[in-house]
Amino acid sequence: MTRRALVLGGGGYAASAWEIGLVTGMAEAGIHVQNAELLVGTSSGARVAVHLASGVALEELFQRQVGPIPRPGAAAPVVDWSGIMSEIARAKEAGGSPTEILQRIGLLALATARGTSGAERRQIVAEQLPMRTWPEQGLTIAAVNAETGERRAFDRNSGIDLVDAVIASSAFFGWPPALFQGHHYIDGGFYSTDNSDLAAGFDRVLILALRPRVSPLCLFSIDDAVETLRSGGAIVEVVNPDEDSVAAFASISVMNPAVCEPAARAGRMQGVRLVSERGSPAWQY
Repeated sequence: MTRRALVLGGGGYAASAWEIGLVTGMAEAGIHVQNAELLVGTSSGARVAVHLASGVALEELFQRQVGPIPRPGAAAPVVDWSGIMSEIARAKEAGGSPTEILQRIGLLALATARGTSGAERRQIVAEQLPMRTWPEQGLTIAAVNAETGERRAFDRNSGIDLVDAVIASSAFFGWPPALFQGHHYIDGGFYSTDNSDLAAGFDRVLILALRPRVSPLCLFSIDDAVETLRSGGAIVEVVNPDEDSVAAFASISVMNPAVCEPAARAGRMQGVRLVSERGSPAWQY
């Protein structure tokens, strides 16, 4: 039996909407990648993974992206981005192992989360998710232990609530982390925007990622993961927004909800084109 994995990278509202649009377009053209045996989600991609695993119809998910902009459950935290980027650069320049670097970033993330309410954040996220228990479909959600700097791959056997796993994977600067077994967990995107290597052992891996290159906010690139997967014998496909998709939403911030409609529509058209252009066995999900 061919074992297939779908990897959903992070990148705010833009990544979520584009990924949902892309998967919808591919299904419209006859390739149902949402039925992969494993879904790997990071940050906003973790939310997409949960929605795909919930069984909610793709068309319904798509319409939510192109419909009226929902009111956010809470105001986005105000942070000093210039200062944060400088601190991240210093954390990397200090050197050491990946865990040592991520420990420094973890301390910074915890410091920026002071004064925010974890309980309020949990209620908001729970209300936004289509389900609150782990699905039967394989689902892995990436996060980083802020105290130890170690990456954690959460799944239904980890003992963590699904809601808390999603909070952990999307706990970016300013947002409260998830507390689990005495440790604080933050955005898995600090390790990698996609964490594609968590699909190791699967025969076919499809990676949906907003950015083709490594982000200055994380340590490992897609290229690192693809090399690992292919060395293990996997057939790997990486899909980034094409020129038409980039043009459709490049002028809007990835963290602005207004990006959802153009990103989803562009993603859907790209998904249809993708199947017609790359209709190889590797895409037969």
